[in-house]
Amino acid sequence: MMIPQEVLVIPMFLLMQKLGWINTWQALILPWAFGAFGTFLLRQFFVGLPYELVEASRMDGASSWRTFTRIVLPLAKPSLAVLAVWTFITYWNSFLWPLIVVNNTQELGNVPLGLDTFFGEHGAQWNLVLAASVISIAPTLLVVILLQKHLVKGIATIGLAGR
Repeated sequence: MMIPQEVLVIPMFLLMQKLGWINTWQALILPWAFGAFGTFLLRQFFVGLPYELVEASRMDGASSWRTFTRIVLPLAKPSLAVLAVWTFITYWNSFLWPLIVVNNTQELGNVPLGLDTFFGEHGAQWNLVLAASVISIAPTLLVVILLQKHLVKGIATIGLAGR
């Protein structure tokens, strides 16, 4: 988590090039979908989960998969909501990686790359930049509003270890 994304861009680009994923959706999504932040966040949640819940389900005869899907996963919804919102906001606003990996393919570009097209050689079209910026905030606001209940609960309970 201490290594900035800018340092990882060159090795990730070389990997995407060897896989033949330049100018594809896979190159935009997969390299950054699973990160250290999510690992540590969910680890903190699972460490704080009382093991007695898992033991009780085993005593009742539930399999490991059933215990996970019926007990652990519903309890993890707030943590997963926090992770989903954090990841969405981070990569919705990403500029450097999409700029490098899509090679000016407008169909694959994200919002910051689209906003960059309003800046030209002779200045910026500020009316269009500001209008597009306001519109680009809408999906982020929608995600936060839809997951608000889980976010508040997740932020309040993450890191409260029971052991």
